[in-house]
Amino acid sequence: MALLKISSDKVFTGEGALSQLDNILPRYNNILLFNDKDGFHPCGAENYFNQKFNQKLLQGGARKAQSAERQANNTIGAVRHAPCAMRLQYVSYAGKALPIEDIEEKYREVKDNSGVDLIIAVGGGTIIDIAKIISIAYSNGCEKVEEVLSDRTLANRLDLIFIPTTAGTGSEATSFAVVYRDKVKISIDHQSLLPAYVVLDPLLLRSLPVPILNSTVLDALAQAIESIWARGGTEESREYAKEAIGLILDHLDKENTIERLSGFQVASHLAGKAINISKTTLPHSISYPVTSHFGVPHGIAVFLTLAKAAELNYYAGEDTVQPGVQTGDIQKIFSMLFSLFGVEDIGGLRESLMEVMKKLGFSARLRDYGIEREALSFLADNALTKGRSDNNPRKVDRDEVLRLLEDIY
Repeated sequence: MALLKISSDKVFTGEGALSQLDNILPRYNNILLFNDKDGFHPCGAENYFNQKFNQKLLQGGARKAQSAERQANNTIGAVRHAPCAMRLQYVSYAGKALPIEDIEEKYREVKDNSGVDLIIAVGGGTIIDIAKIISIAYSNGCEKVEEVLSDRTLANRLDLIFIPTTAGTGSEATSFAVVYRDKVKISIDHQSLLPAYVVLDPLLLRSLPVPILNSTVLDALAQAIESIWARGGTEESREYAKEAIGLILDHLDKENTIERLSGFQVASHLAGKAINISKTTLPHSISYPVTSHFGVPHGIAVFLTLAKAAELNYYAGEDTVQPGVQTGDIQKIFSMLFSLFGVEDIGGLRESLMEVMKKLGFSARLRDYGIEREALSFLADNALTKGRSDNNPRKVDRDEVLRLLEDIY
């Protein structure tokens, strides 16, 4: 059923789906391809793009090939040109949390490349976010990416193709991107950041180290759970979220086959579609300083607080729910979650979430990630992010966040 929900002439799924680009790439003349420096070659995508463009070059005959060769030699970082003057420039990045300084550096590499008509991102959420943000800057001839942050009316005018190589962020399905300034999260949200095409090829996940795969799966599962209880949730977003949760739980204990990777990949995409409508909530809000200041991988940072946040939300009363939220709504939402996880009460849900973390090989304690107790107050001071913490169904203040962090220390 999940596959039916994402079936589209814009979303290519399944083993070998990357080859669906064979009929799409020739429509473009000048392509920027953002990629994960460490994962682009191992996942197999680099080989596909190298072969694709070399083959096009050879088809044009010796004279055209020589001309393209001369052009390629004059283009820094470009793969050989096709006879129709098609160009492909690789832009690699190895960072994780995305500071504005890094995006500015990447933008300087590409902004003088005139006539770009397609941007491709091959990688995880960070790579896709770089592509999104730079697409706006390039489309508007910005001198610096900083202009995109100060003028939220700017829109992307280029076609985008996103090819995720992790199973967690769902960034290929969302209209927003995240950047950090002085380690503080800034979100950019614009419908023009939704891609023209998405490729979900599980073959690209085979080389992903197990801890990274598992961390991204935690992120997708947290997104789906938060989408179900989010103030911004709708019937549609909850349907996507339920599908995502079901797929992840169905494949959690299976051998790591292509089928399992495909299940996680589709679940991540569905979770992305869910939060594109509902947005995320308190656990994501708290995760931002945990990741940006202490380097805890995003999926782990989110899941660390998920079980306690679930308890907090479940026990919300009339005096603690957010405006527009009814306690009856919360009971219905948690009944849905209990059913999905096969438990009877909030205690069972909490234990199930803790067990997921354990199965995937992660500790549920902050101290095991190098965070000192003295840092908890700092985290609480920086944990309430507008648009995320206030999207939580229960009101939460700084002191409650601190108590939550102390409970999981």
